[in-house]
Amino acid sequence: MSLVLLSMIACGLRDDSTFGDDVIPRDDQLLINMPIASDAAKSPDDPATWALYYEETRSVTSSVNGTISAVLGITWGVVSTQTPSWTDETQTKAIWGPYKGQSGLDPVSTGVWVQKNDDGTYAWSVFQVPNGGTVEADAVAIVLGEVDAGATRDAASGSFYIDFDARNALDPAALEVGKFATEYAYDENGASALVSTDDYGYENGQKYDAAYDYDETWGGEGEMDLAYLADLNLSGTDEIVTLKSRWLADGQGRGDAKVLGGDLGVAEVTANECWGTDFLTAYWTDSIGLYTPVGEESVCAFTPASYAEEASFSSAD
Repeated sequence: MSLVLLSMIACGLRDDSTFGDDVIPRDDQLLINMPIASDAAKSPDDPATWALYYEETRSVTSSVNGTISAVLGITWGVVSTQTPSWTDETQTKAIWGPYKGQSGLDPVSTGVWVQKNDDGTYAWSVFQVPNGGTVEADAVAIVLGEVDAGATRDAASGSFYIDFDARNALDPAALEVGKFATEYAYDENGASALVSTDDYGYENGQKYDAAYDYDETWGGEGEMDLAYLADLNLSGTDEIVTLKSRWLADGQGRGDAKVLGGDLGVAEVTANECWGTDFLTAYWTDSIGLYTPVGEESVCAFTPASYAEEASFSSAD
């Protein structure tokens, strides 16, 4: 989607509320507020320095944050600050745009559509129209979303789905491909979301099939379950990699990883790591002697070990 264009559109604030802005979540209601490192030394080959599972958790949460922010932040910005370009007679359907790009090279125009259903649910989408086409005949949905009945500004649940393949087919500058789907819920206590990706990545880069589940309180504590396929020994056969991370508001945390399947020669591999407020490894152990053990488990903010299980990836709380 033309994210730069929609960002520019969303800058012109209005005083009155527009249709749908009270149900489409803002990005800050779903972003993971994980404590971040600043001065610790990075070394991906030595868990005695910057904690490996802190790095992985931080990297994954940052990537998911970026995608959620790009979609929800800008979509909510449009519907909450702009007058719809069309509404139906019953005032239950509305369209914003489509808005043309600022460059003559932009091949699409981008818009937002919202519909309030009789059962109290909402449906919404971000769509694109190739230049020279019409909304009625040529619009392609890039994002499809649903909001459950009873949603308010401060508490809601729903889902949305991003079709990067469709976006890539419309715009050669859109390099991401694959699918990204999430179910979410948030209220006055915190937020949770279940994210799944299907062949997701960059057009000429590595693609990922993954599942990601997180829960976080507004106070800063949280946990993340991650599962993905990866060929760890470059044999041509994928292993299943899982990681459960838990952290406190002050930055202390723990990651427990497990590798299953594939052809590593063992039934499963486990690895456990804890880090302190400095994000350095305070405890490390693994089942195959990958690294030298570090510290004692008694220093961990969380005990005992806890691994991501299949039940973790059922639905958002």
